[in-house]
Amino acid sequence: MTVAQSSLPNLPVVACTAQHRGDRSEQQDRVAVMQGRLAQRCALGVLADGLGGRSGGALAAENVILATQNCFDRFVPAEEPPRHFFETLVGEVHTVLRLTAITSAKDPHSTFAAVLLQPDRVDWCHVGDSRIYHFRGREPRHITNDHTYARQLISEGRLSPERARLHPSAHMLVNSMGARQRPQPEIGGIDDPCRDDSFLLCSDGLWAYFDPEELGEIIVSNSCRQAATVLIDGARQRAGGRGDNCSLVLMRLDPEA
Repeated sequence: MTVAQSSLPNLPVVACTAQHRGDRSEQQDRVAVMQGRLAQRCALGVLADGLGGRSGGALAAENVILATQNCFDRFVPAEEPPRHFFETLVGEVHTVLRLTAITSAKDPHSTFAAVLLQPDRVDWCHVGDSRIYHFRGREPRHITNDHTYARQLISEGRLSPERARLHPSAHMLVNSMGARQRPQPEIGGIDDPCRDDSFLLCSDGLWAYFDPEELGEIIVSNSCRQAATVLIDGARQRAGGRGDNCSLVLMRLDPEA
């Protein structure tokens, strides 16, 4: 397991990343907490869960992080609304992955989850089934929708949640970075974040083993680093030797940071 806490100058935020390869032969998730060259009072947490054989998933996730940093370095908060930034970012990352597929023998796809923290607001964006949770204290206030076939069947009223989960293609992604179809990002946010707000980005190798209330309890009862360790250890134990890569980014507002 790898756990790292990030120092974010000029921002009242504590952030931590954590990863475990699980029971897979390769780690195809990537995580980062970054600051931009022109946005010193902003922070961006990013998680990518790579998809594709022959190491294509690892390459995809790595390119998501690199392309995101490149785009974030050009972000000027006073000149660009968060929604436009995220739409531009998703388009650029998707193009990078499509070009990689053309110039290599790999088929790199990836999920994408990002949270943008600014002093007066927080915005998020995701593509795929990597989730973003917003907690106020221990209370889950928002959870992103999974872009899976099961979720599509449920939202279209074609199957009940119980039957959709049993569908043989339940976990198939209907929205991802690098696929032939251009991704459709889901974007949200809040104004005036509070001092007890936390934001958790995590791959399906982690969220599959916790309900939202348990996640909130763990986050509020531990330091940022301790919570990350408890979550990764819990996912590993519950996976019973059959676990996927599991990764997270935890960002907590902290006036004393």
